[in-house]
Amino acid sequence: MALLSVADALARVLEHATPLPAEEAPLGEADGRVLAHELKARRTQPPADVSAMDGYAVRSADVATAPIHLKVIGEVAAGRPFSRPLRPGEAARIFTGGVVPDGADTIIIQEHTKRQGDDVEVAKPSAKGRHIRVQGLDFKAGEVLLTEGHRLTARDLALAAAMN
Repeated sequence: MALLSVADALARVLEHATPLPAEEAPLGEADGRVLAHELKARRTQPPADVSAMDGYAVRSADVATAPIHLKVIGEVAAGRPFSRPLRPGEAARIFTGGVVPDGADTIIIQEHTKRQGDDVEVAKPSAKGRHIRVQGLDFKAGEVLLTEGHRLTARDLALAAAMN
């Protein structure tokens, strides 16, 4: 009796195999399953430019040199956008995940500042875009992130949940 190679044996076994029909499964039961169709993001993440650090949202033109003093005009918590654009000479206290106010284009981390009342001293200069997670950095709505035929892992399920 002649021996078959692994490839030939596998080919013979799979010759008469047919895929199971597709079925829907809740995320909690999808670990280890194989996708029948590609999955596209239904949302953009982050949905807007957000702060990656706790600190102050400022205009980069205002902090190109330091030290400099800016007027603190309010606070930006995660999930609560700021009410008005920043003007020259102004700053807004911002927390990680807070939506960057219109007019601001950089975040000064709190470790590089000293605050007294409505005045914040920025100790180090900063360039445009520092410590900002730009809109769509993780993924954009409509982007295919998981492809047909992919076996799902716990990490994939977390991504699918984030994609909505």
